[in-house]
Amino acid sequence: MKRIAAIVNGALRTWFRSKTTLFWTLAFPILLMLLFGAIFNVSDDPRFDFYVQNQDVIDGQPSMLSNTFVSMLNETGVLNIKMVDATENTGTYIEEKGVEMMLIIPEGFHQSSLAQNASVTLKTVPIEVDTTAATVRGVVEQVIEYFNIAATGQNPPQVVTMQLEDLVSNNYRFIDYFVPGLIGMTLMTTGIFGAVGWNTRNKELGILKKLATTPLSKFEYIIGVILFELVMCTISTVAILIVGVLVFNVTILPNIYSIILIVAGAITFPGMGMVIARFVKETDSADAAANAITFPMMFLSGTFFPLETMPELLRQIARVLPLTYLSDGLRDSMVYDNASSALYNTAIVLVVGIIFIVIGSLITSWREE
Repeated sequence: MKRIAAIVNGALRTWFRSKTTLFWTLAFPILLMLLFGAIFNVSDDPRFDFYVQNQDVIDGQPSMLSNTFVSMLNETGVLNIKMVDATENTGTYIEEKGVEMMLIIPEGFHQSSLAQNASVTLKTVPIEVDTTAATVRGVVEQVIEYFNIAATGQNPPQVVTMQLEDLVSNNYRFIDYFVPGLIGMTLMTTGIFGAVGWNTRNKELGILKKLATTPLSKFEYIIGVILFELVMCTISTVAILIVGVLVFNVTILPNIYSIILIVAGAITFPGMGMVIARFVKETDSADAAANAITFPMMFLSGTFFPLETMPELLRQIARVLPLTYLSDGLRDSMVYDNASSALYNTAIVLVVGIIFIVIGSLITSWREE
């Protein structure tokens, strides 16, 4: 019995001393519950950003019935209405703002409603890909139904009908939308885990102390690590694309904008990893520290779940995570062919990367304190 107790005692001591095991045994399931609980704990009054362009303007003011229709949309409590000026070019506005859902009320809507032959146009990403678009479509259809009943006192006839238009080609499938997010996630995990692990191993082996006796600067050391991780990220990205094309017949391929963004992401996350590594002293703790950063970012950045389905607090958190802008930028460039939005996201990712590189070079220590 004593020998069995000794084995149990030894195993418990080993478990307690292992930071990685502690993370996966205790912190991971708790973090998983908190994340998914927060993501799916949608409030009783969820709101989705929804762009509306009312082109039925008379003497600078919306017509009575078009204004009524917009008011009914707003009263649903589900749509966060963002009005677009009637003079804006719809296509240009959608491209520049990265709009995924827009309703267009055409000129003459008021008169057409009186004649019971009006229509509105709903432009969204394909609803089979984004469940948010499907939800919003259902809300708009309900509003149209109520509008028709209010206008005629009966249903039918149909006063207003809805025309549907996809913002991107119908040739795209779910896998085409998923791949950019997967590439972004891979860049994050490869960069952060690689940099944290590399720096921690060198610290334990005493290599960093030896580097202090060389002319190598901390900035040069970090740049070297980042360039190495850039190569690793490139290999991972190419592997994902090859498998996607050969196995799933993925139709999207990187263009110049997505390539620049991939390079920016491959620079940013190793830089972040070097900052994290400054506070990790043991190899056993490296994976736990990296997991504590990458796991929440993976689920809060819209890689797997649309940000619109999350509570507002989580959406605010997502807006400060670099993976959010990396994933959005990759979809903008590879799927939506939205160059301006892709460049905007690239600029944010690059700025964040430069900040982490500078901070890393300042706080990295050759000698363990």
